[in-house]
Amino acid sequence: MKQLTGSYLSVGAGENQIPLIRAAKARGLKVISVDTNPQAPGLVESDIRILESTHEYRKILHSMSRVPLPFKLMGVGSRSYGKAVYTVSYLAEKLKLRGNPRDTVNLFLDKEKFKNSVAKFGIPLPNSLTSNLITKAKEKKIELKFPIIAKPKEGSGKKGITVLETESEFKKFSRLKTSENFLLEPFIPGDEVTVLGFVIARRFYLVSLTDKITTGKPYFIEVAHVAPSKHVPMAGELKMICQAIVTATKLKTGPFVAEFKITKNKECLLIESAPEVGGEFLADVLIPEHYGYQYFNDLLSVTIGEKTRPGFLKKAKDGTTKSALIFVLPKENQKKMGEPITLLANFGETVFFQKQLVPTGASLEKLEGNHKRTQVFGITTKSSISTEDWLDSILTRLNS
Repeated sequence: MKQLTGSYLSVGAGENQIPLIRAAKARGLKVISVDTNPQAPGLVESDIRILESTHEYRKILHSMSRVPLPFKLMGVGSRSYGKAVYTVSYLAEKLKLRGNPRDTVNLFLDKEKFKNSVAKFGIPLPNSLTSNLITKAKEKKIELKFPIIAKPKEGSGKKGITVLETESEFKKFSRLKTSENFLLEPFIPGDEVTVLGFVIARRFYLVSLTDKITTGKPYFIEVAHVAPSKHVPMAGELKMICQAIVTATKLKTGPFVAEFKITKNKECLLIESAPEVGGEFLADVLIPEHYGYQYFNDLLSVTIGEKTRPGFLKKAKDGTTKSALIFVLPKENQKKMGEPITLLANFGETVFFQKQLVPTGASLEKLEGNHKRTQVFGITTKSSISTEDWLDSILTRLNS
């Protein structure tokens, strides 16, 4: 890799941010990291530290005005989500760096506004329902189809999702003042896939396509991600839809993640998307392990304006046929996190990653959505076993 002379601003210095910090350091850049936690592990590896919330974009800009930069500032980036992504766009604008327009990032932060905006461009989406639909149904004798999914207009990690199974549940929900803060959609059966890619000069580049397995109703907690996706033949269509999202929202540059539902009729419906790296250990664990691709090297190149043209990952390394991230959920009525369990590999398998997500002894009662998951394992196989049979085998071992 060509060595560079310059500096890089990392918005965040938590554990998830370390791959980006290391990618910058490996290229010879001096790293300035921002985090409100003085114990954030990424601060130790950074050259200059700013103790500030990643949401306080104006305070960060003020702090940057007092930083004695050793070299020219070449870029700004973050592994975080939500408001931290807005901070990146604000700082990029003020510091004359590459980034997305603030109005564009704000659009992604409100699921309802985003949906209304991209729908005008013909992007396939689940139909939206409104909380006053009961009244309209009575007036026009519209038959409601259940279940109906109510998800917060703002938020992430499957927190706050409610499933309305009956008309009485829908009526009760509609009377709540908080119902105005939810987006209502019909439940659509089908397979789920996750798209990772980059936007470079307003053009979308598809990097990976993986299958996502959830618990289904009522919480839709993500319990596995598998590479490669069984829907690779749909990659061309998914790429076209992602490019349409980029065009509709006026995205300019940076990471991109999207989730789609693929119906039995092979229709690709956009569930959500964001100008973010995305979580779930896909970019930093699963994709590098299965394909040998270092995502954060390209993320750095994109954010500092280096010419790079990422390609769609198709070929696994070392004869691996499948790789998966498997998440462990607590047992029913389990109130506290116990000692971590282990996953034993069968012949042809390798457990390449394991992490405890909830500390031993911590309460599990108030955790919601994906935050209820207690452990995660990364495992590969060189066997030709079907994905369904393989996942069943792994879950049997974890529950024995």
